[in-house]
Amino acid sequence: MKLKDKNTGKFIGVALISGILTFAIACGLWYMVSRVNLLHVVQIPVTIISCWIIGALIAWLIIPDRKNSLLGIMAYLFTIGLSFIIAAFNFLNGDPSINGWIILFAIGFAIISIPGAILLNLITIRMLK
Repeated sequence: MKLKDKNTGKFIGVALISGILTFAIACGLWYMVSRVNLLHVVQIPVTIISCWIIGALIAWLIIPDRKNSLLGIMAYLFTIGLSFIIAAFNFLNGDPSINGWIILFAIGFAIISIPGAILLNLITIRMLK
């Protein structure tokens, strides 16, 4: 689809809400497990929300107009792919003692992003009817 479409802003807005939902779930789970508050760390929400917005933009540009039902699913897959690219970059350039944690965080991101993907898919299907 094209960026000049009237629903582009709505779709990116829903992707932003999905990213915020993913970050909220991650913060809640991390606080339950370790009693550490992640709200003061700026890099984590910026990374999560940026992954959702970029993944949604890629899906919006690649999926043709007639396959609207695939748009939310492909946005989720591109978001997860982008997070794995970031994890691979950190894995190759990071501290060897935490490389296992980087992979676990990428897999955890894929799991906790599922509610955001469901929300994005449901709203996208209704929005583009």
